[in-house]
Amino acid sequence: MELKIANAPCSWGIEFADNPANPLWQTVLDEIAGAGYGATELGPLGYLPTDPQALRSALTARTLGLVAGTLFVHLHKAEEREAIFEKTHTTCQILNEQGAEFLVVIDHVSSPRTDEAGQAKTATRLNDEQWDAMMETLRGVGEICAQYNVTPTLHAHAGTYIEYRDELDRAMRDLPADLMSLCVDTGHCVYAGMDPSEVLRTYKDRVKYLHFKDINADVLAASVATGTDFYTAIGNNIFCPLGQGCVDFSDVRQTLIDIDFKGWVTVEQDTDPTAKSDAKTDAEQSRAFIEKTVLH
Repeated sequence: MELKIANAPCSWGIEFADNPANPLWQTVLDEIAGAGYGATELGPLGYLPTDPQALRSALTARTLGLVAGTLFVHLHKAEEREAIFEKTHTTCQILNEQGAEFLVVIDHVSSPRTDEAGQAKTATRLNDEQWDAMMETLRGVGEICAQYNVTPTLHAHAGTYIEYRDELDRAMRDLPADLMSLCVDTGHCVYAGMDPSEVLRTYKDRVKYLHFKDINADVLAASVATGTDFYTAIGNNIFCPLGQGCVDFSDVRQTLIDIDFKGWVTVEQDTDPTAKSDAKTDAEQSRAFIEKTVLH
């Protein structure tokens, strides 16, 4: 199967650039390369160097490419639109300078949805006015990406206002295909009660980028039953190395063959940087699993 495999700073717990618990970016890049990956995502803006030459040198020294960046912002807050557009410009310029292809666009985890992750039937929904404003922001993000030759990919994400299937479907209806593609994350699909293979088949023409993530079924069930905050669930190791959770990667593999997907897959394992986990070993295990069960 013609897939190219990357990893991302979030697998080392990098969710916010200014978290004092973050490991050094040099360590993270060293370990991504050392775990056998050929590319990385940018992570939160400001974690990796933003100066183009400094970033290029850091990547080249480790034989790493840059595949994507992330826009993790409060898309549902219309008052933040201009700041979101400014951040999109900044991120896309960095991506363009490094030859990176994708921007992963995610509504920011926020209350009350962070406590309602995985609770599709009862979770708070945006009203029509709020939804329409979010769609306007997303269309603007898509227009900015086009200026930099970057492909924007919407990522349904636990604890946000685009998490569940009804929200994903509505967004795909409301956003023109030429302005917003789709990044399917296998772990977040299962968290939200979706079958990632079915989502891939349904939106095969819009899926341009993938995140492979696995999820611990027992931790997921307990988290949903108790209304556990999304970040607390991460600290409880809801995400695990690929092949150790409940995502059906054999079905995902067959689906990717059926829809003739060729391109980038980024392995992710959202984790708490203060947790006693060995991110490099987990990343190595995930890569070995992909090579044995998906790429063969």
